Amino acid sequence: MLKFAKPSRTTGQNLVGLWRPSFTRVDQKLYLFGGGGHVTNDLHVLDLVTMHWDCIVAKDGVPPTKRYGHTAVLWNQNIIIFGGANEYTDYRDDVIMFSLQTRTWSRPEIRGEVPARYLHSATVYRNKMYVYGGFAKNSKYEAGNTVSDLYSIDLVTLRVLPHTGITGKVVLLKSQHFSESIGNQLVVFGKYPNEATQTSLYCLWIMDLDQLEWRKLDVDQCLENGVWNYFTIVSKKAQQTPRLESGEGLDCSMDIDEDESAPRLVFLGNTEKDRPQPYDHFREVLSINVEYLGVFQIPSSNLQSQMRMMLDNDEFSDFTVIAQGSSRKIHVHRMILSTRWPHFRNMHASGMIESKQGSMTLPESYPVVYAFLSFLYTDTVDSELDYAVVCDVMVMANMYLLERLKKLCASILHRYHLQIDTCVRIFQAACVSQEHGLKKLSQEFIFRHCGAVMKTEDWMLMWSGGGDGSSGEQRAALEEFIDGVPEEASLETAPGSRRTSEGYGAGYDSAANFEPSLRKDVP
Repeated sequence: MLKFAKPSRTTGQNLVGLWRPSFTRVDQKLYLFGGGGHVTNDLHVLDLVTMHWDCIVAKDGVPPTKRYGHTAVLWNQNIIIFGGANEYTDYRDDVIMFSLQTRTWSRPEIRGEVPARYLHSATVYRNKMYVYGGFAKNSKYEAGNTVSDLYSIDLVTLRVLPHTGITGKVVLLKSQHFSESIGNQLVVFGKYPNEATQTSLYCLWIMDLDQLEWRKLDVDQCLENGVWNYFTIVSKKAQQTPRLESGEGLDCSMDIDEDESAPRLVFLGNTEKDRPQPYDHFREVLSINVEYLGVFQIPSSNLQSQMRMMLDNDEFSDFTVIAQGSSRKIHVHRMILSTRWPHFRNMHASGMIESKQGSMTLPESYPVVYAFLSFLYTDTVDSELDYAVVCDVMVMANMYLLERLKKLCASILHRYHLQIDTCVRIFQAACVSQEHGLKKLSQEFIFRHCGAVMKTEDWMLMWSGGGDGSSGEQRAALEEFIDGVPEEASLETAPGSRRTSEGYGAGYDSAANFEPSLRKDVP
């Protein structure tokens, strides 16, 4: 039998008659916006410790229009309002943010078509706002139809992303539902049809956002007494909720779980048997320990940070690595390097002088060596490293046959560092490390921006690779670049450009001060 708390009474501003507002939990506070009955765009807050309601007045910005049946989620200390219906039952597709730090309203510019929704649910996971289900209308504004689709809005790029391939199907009644996330799991609460009794009941469903698979949580008996109009998840209980006067002899104290850090499912509703209209839809609070349902919020792993602390820590260290041109010793551990680096394991097993001396010198620079060793300890590469360091680490990864490290470097260079002044060096590193995908991407980047690239120092150095005294790597990269140029490619001058006779290499005598582009002549 599930153990759950008895409802407790709230105090403060009267919310009688207000229905279908949005709720957003922020630590131990619950923010309420809008609502129907008498349609409003007011912002309220409930203190989950004192169970007291207050009203909030914004300092600046234009608030959302009056609405109900919308959603509100928390992201980076911003409450994001989306969708709903206004007093004329028009469905909304606008996205509005309220900053909790500045208490101001703003409207981000969303990239893509945002479907208008009413009585949907929304939650945030990995900087994306997931919107599930609700009611949709076409341009004729007929009676809304229930939908079960899932799409998201990337809150960083502001792009709209649809999602397909969901396993299982959840059938909602035409009523409001709510969603929250626990780790990578989406929890949806609402009313669902009971096929056995041909009635409806409150249910909880959970979706694994990585696997996109639904399953039902068994809480039916806990919710059968009362009308429940809001649902959220409180991750940690700060303190015991005080006993409040109910006037009806109701035990209003919250149940204290043995594990106070366990997340709680929190429902707001009304448990009175007779509810004359209008009535307070959010008078009582019900709490259930989510772990009693077999749902666990697994803390994030701190293995990487702990392993990072071990690198260059002389405590328990039994080996040192020195970079070329540096006298500083980097303290490491034989066991970790032997496990993660086959070259080191072979060197140690063969009894080479380095293994006996407890130290080895690598020919790369200190930043490169440290980044390489950091990968061996943490299995990650810092995307904020200088691109030249990442290039050299990629070359090391290829030399030591560390495929994961090589691909991580290639991905970082492509996503974060492929620019006009870096593309030639990245192309050269891709050639040396035999990273063919990055080589093609960087070569195509050079083709698209050749006018600007040909004026960079790296281009001139690579192009002079055929001369005396130049490095073999530059000559090899130049040959691979030329091999990659299609035979039918041509160089065109942009309209209004100005030519000069300054040359940057044979075959490109007039390329210095005009913007050329390579194209393929299609027969």
